[in-house]
Amino acid sequence: MCQHQEELEQLNTRVLVISFSDEYWARGWLEETQSPFPLLLDPERSVYRAYGLERSVLRSWSPKVLWYYLRKKLAGEQLHDIQGDPHQLGGDFIVGANGIIRLIYLSRDPTDRPSVEMLLETLQRIEDR
Repeated sequence: MCQHQEELEQLNTRVLVISFSDEYWARGWLEETQSPFPLLLDPERSVYRAYGLERSVLRSWSPKVLWYYLRKKLAGEQLHDIQGDPHQLGGDFIVGANGIIRLIYLSRDPTDRPSVEMLLETLQRIEDR
């Protein structure tokens, strides 16, 4: 998403990152990723529960997920340390200015994220209305 900041601005979009981690890990993540987006902390996971995000040991450590991380490691990529609860699954949401949720994407496992293209297309459709 960082590489698409100009497009996001043209679509009147503000990206917020919500994490259940504590302030110590959040600062480390911001330092490591250099994310330009505001990071909100939800250590009680009230937003996670409100949006229906699940925890799953089985899906967090499935063969598919382990293979994904093994391939990354073999390719020489630097993997992030596990921070907080490795079983908490994430998601992506697009919420309109009027508070109406326009997109719900619940991650099936830690590697499952919508493509940036899909998110931008959704934002474009909303903008065209």
